[in-house]
Amino acid sequence: MLPNYRPLTQFATFFLAASLTACGGSSSSSSGNSPGGNSGGNNTGQAETKTHFDQTLTGFDDETVAFTVYVPENPQGERVPLILHSHGFGLSRAKNFEDPDPVESFLTNDVSGDVARRAWLEKGFYVISFDQRGFGETTGNITVMDPDVDCRNVSQIIDWAEENLVNLSFEGDDPMIGAIGLSYGGGFQTVCSSVDNRFDAIVPLATWSNLPYSLYANNTPKNIWLDILSLASMGKLEPYLFEAIIGATTTGEIDPETVARLGSYSPLSFCQGGRSDGRTLSNADALFIQGSNDVLFNINEAVENYECWKGQGNEAHLFIQRDGHILPALQEAGRQILFGTEGTLYCDGQTYASDDLALNFLASKLQGTSSAAIPDVCFSLTAQQSGITSSEVKRGGSLNNLAETQIIPGGLSNVVDLLISLPLPTVLATLSSLPLEAISTLTAVLTASADPTTLVNYLDDIVNLLPSELLSQLVAKGTFIPLQTVDTDGVLAGIPLAMLNVSGGNDDANLLYIGLGKLPAAGGDFTLINDQVLPIRGSGLLAQEMIGVSDSVAAGDTIGLMVYGFHPYFTHLASIAQPPLPAVVSGTVDLPFIPTSNQ
Repeated sequence: MLPNYRPLTQFATFFLAASLTACGGSSSSSSGNSPGGNSGGNNTGQAETKTHFDQTLTGFDDETVAFTVYVPENPQGERVPLILHSHGFGLSRAKNFEDPDPVESFLTNDVSGDVARRAWLEKGFYVISFDQRGFGETTGNITVMDPDVDCRNVSQIIDWAEENLVNLSFEGDDPMIGAIGLSYGGGFQTVCSSVDNRFDAIVPLATWSNLPYSLYANNTPKNIWLDILSLASMGKLEPYLFEAIIGATTTGEIDPETVARLGSYSPLSFCQGGRSDGRTLSNADALFIQGSNDVLFNINEAVENYECWKGQGNEAHLFIQRDGHILPALQEAGRQILFGTEGTLYCDGQTYASDDLALNFLASKLQGTSSAAIPDVCFSLTAQQSGITSSEVKRGGSLNNLAETQIIPGGLSNVVDLLISLPLPTVLATLSSLPLEAISTLTAVLTASADPTTLVNYLDDIVNLLPSELLSQLVAKGTFIPLQTVDTDGVLAGIPLAMLNVSGGNDDANLLYIGLGKLPAAGGDFTLINDQVLPIRGSGLLAQEMIGVSDSVAAGDTIGLMVYGFHPYFTHLASIAQPPLPAVVSGTVDLPFIPTSNQ
C-alpha cells in the first residue's frame, strides 16, 4: 500500500470498522416462538398471526446457520411464497424489521431491506433473513460463496422452510421462492440458484459476474477494495484468501489456483459451462440492478449476468443507476456508505421506485399476479435527463481515432505532484460549510461525550467533505486524449471498445489505466466518467472491452480517453514503482454514444 495514500484507505476503513463494530454488538430478541415440529410443507389452511423469531440449525459441517423468520398475518391460512433475504459483506441479517435499533436501521437502509420488509408486511409473504457463513451468528470461515459450502447452507434453510412454514405455497412439489439482496446478498442468489433449482425469481443488486474480473482484472489487484474486504471479514476469511490479499498488496499478483477457485464461485462459470461438477446456470427469472459508479462490481458484470440469464431462456431485466460500491473520500457517497442503490430510476420518460420495481417483479413471478411491463434494459440518469431503454446493451457504435500520446507510467512522480498541489484552502472551506449539527456531533463523538451511534445520522455529510474537483486531483490527474466533440445532446450508454497500440515505456511490463473522460463545452476541467478505470498491461496491439458507461453528454462536449500511469484503486507496490519511462499510446476507441434525437 502506498504510504502517501494510506490516509485515504484509513478514512474509508474507519467508517467501515465503526459500522461493523456497532453492527456486531447489536441484538434483537425473538418476538415469537419457532413453529417447531411442523413437517407439512404442503399443509395449508392454518391461521397464522404476524410474528418473527430467531432460528438456528446445524449445518452439514456442524457449523451454526442463523436466520430470522418473519411470519405474515394470515388469518385465512392462504398459501404464500417465501422471500430469502441476506446482507452485504461484513454485515449481518435483519433481525427486526419493525423496530430496529439505530445501527441496524442504518445498515439495513437499502432497497433490498425495504423490499424484504414490505414483502412481509404488505404482501403477506414469508421472509427469512439469514446470516451468511462467517458473519453475524452463523459460524465457519468465509469462503466468498463456495457453491459446495455457502450454497449448501442456503439449501438447508430452504429445507427447513419446506418443513416448518405451514402455509408455504408450492407449484407441484416445488416451493415458490424468491430472493433479494445487495452485493454479497446478490452473490448468494446468482450462485446458489445455480446450485439449488428451487429458486423461482431473484433480484440481485450490485453484485458480481466473475470474481477474478472484479478483484483482479487483467491480472492487476484492486487493492483498495481487497483491503476493505479483508477488514470486513474480521479475520474469518479462509486462510488461502487472506494469503492472496497479502500477496496482492506486496507483489501485485494472486496465485493462479486462487484465481481459478474464485472463478468457480461466480455465476459466469455456470453460464459458460464446462464446470467439473457439471452444474449449469440458474433457471430463475431475474431483475438485475447495478451502479455505473460502482468500482467493485461495475456495469460489465451486470451486463454479463443479464446476457447469461437471457441466453438461458429466463426472463431477465437490467437497470443501470448511479450508486453501488462507493469508496469514501475517493467518490461521492449516495444513500449508504460503501454501497447502496438509488431509490428512483428514470427510464425514457417512465419513473420507477426501486423497491416497488423489485417487489412487484417478485410478486408477479411468485404469485402469477399481473404487473406493468418493464423494459429489458434501462440506463437511468436523472429526473431532468431521464434515461434510455432498449432490449440489449450497446457495444461501441461511434469509432474514433486516438492521437499518438506519450504517457509516463508509475506513481512516484504523481505522488510528489499531488502533495505540492493539494489545495488546502478548498478543504478548509468545505469543512466550514458542514451543518453545525453535524460538526458538533462529530466533535462530541471524537471526544467521547456522545453515543457513537448518533454519528450514523451524519455519515453522508462527513464522507462527502471533499468536492469532486478536489477528489479528481487526489486520485491522480490523468491524461485526457480528445476523441470526439459531439454536435448534439445524447447519452453514453453501453460498453466502449478500445483497440490500443502501446509502445516503449517498460514494454511488456507496462501497466496503465484507462477510462473515458468528458470536457464540458461550458468550460472547466475534464472529469473521469463514472469514476471508472481499467488496468491494461503490456505492449503492442491491445484489444480491450472498457468499463461500461452511463452519462449524459451535451452538444459541444468533448469525449476523450483518460490514461493514467498510476491510480489509487490499484495501489500495489509493483504499480507504484514502475520506472517512469515514457510509453506511447495510439489506436481507436469505439464509443456507445446515442444522440437524444434518436430516442
